[in-house]
Amino acid sequence: MDNLELLSDYATFLREKKEEGKKVVGFISHDNIPEELIDAAGFIPLRLMFAGNDDLMDASVDYLPPSTCAFAQSCIGLFSLKPNQYKFLELIDYFIVSNHCVSDICASEIISKYFNISRLNFYTSYTKNENSLKYFKLELFELKKQLENINGYKVQDEEFKKSIRKYNSFKKKLLEFSLINIKGSEKLKVLQYAMLYGPSFLPKLEFYIKEFIDNQIQSSNGLKDILLTGGSIFIDDHLIDLIEEGGGNIIYLDTWIGNNYYSQIFGDNVLDSMENPYDLLVQRFKNNIFGDHSVPNFLENKILQIEKIYLDHKKKTGRKLGIINHIIKFCDHISIMSTHLKNRLQEKEIQVLNLERDYSRAIRGQLSTRIEAFLEMI
Repeated sequence: MDNLELLSDYATFLREKKEEGKKVVGFISHDNIPEELIDAAGFIPLRLMFAGNDDLMDASVDYLPPSTCAFAQSCIGLFSLKPNQYKFLELIDYFIVSNHCVSDICASEIISKYFNISRLNFYTSYTKNENSLKYFKLELFELKKQLENINGYKVQDEEFKKSIRKYNSFKKKLLEFSLINIKGSEKLKVLQYAMLYGPSFLPKLEFYIKEFIDNQIQSSNGLKDILLTGGSIFIDDHLIDLIEEGGGNIIYLDTWIGNNYYSQIFGDNVLDSMENPYDLLVQRFKNNIFGDHSVPNFLENKILQIEKIYLDHKKKTGRKLGIINHIIKFCDHISIMSTHLKNRLQEKEIQVLNLERDYSRAIRGQLSTRIEAFLEMI
């Protein structure tokens, strides 16, 4: 299935949900947004994860300066240009304004205000301490109230807990799928589709696991193993094609569309012992120490995590793992830490490519050259 077919099918899926009386809540694709609460309140969560087209990026210039994150620009461009394949975005009823980063806030506020989409608010702390955990719980209650006021009925704890279990099973299956050794482009496409549809994709996900489990890549195929960290590769982005054309294969996606999402799961003992669903999500927020919204120790945690993955991979396969730190241009969260991340990992003899780019087609050749040169060093 190509992206046009996927997006067409997804548009049909959303229209069917709207006909059932469901409302759609859109939000920019970062972590910490409580999809389970949105689902339990009877809404359809729609994660914006579409970028890679410079037309979308350029269409935001009337709203934000060009020195803004290229992904945030693309999100605005989706609503400004309204390309045919993204017409389903017109079905969004509400848009969450959150504070993952400055660009997230600006883009979300612009989308809500200038494209007449009712606004919901959900803010999270950058720190991890007792006060920030209390604040996160208060924000969950506040979002619940906003959703209840729209639908006119209370979100029951039983329904909320049921939704948490549903998403937890879904993420466990995503984690299982991520461990299958197939081409990175094939893996990424399934992960993108799954995260767009949510738990309703579970039957197809189980089908893909059965399909790919007996067709895994052999270690002698000559491809260089890559861990992608930093910014995600979104639907319609060509970056993964450039990596594979250069002889690399992304075997580990350390991004929002990847491990950052499906690693945040609960053990059955935790789900059974903790009755309060809000406490469960607070605990998940507390344990999310590898996301770039975790201060002050995010960078040290990330370096230790990547080093462990690298050493485990080398011990298991005898092969080195190259690290590509994908920096979406003007992404403050990732770019400001990129030099320190690279230096610290290279001190440990782990090779790193800091690959900063926007979605311009004009730099495709330059990106290919840099990627090929890096892969030759591994």
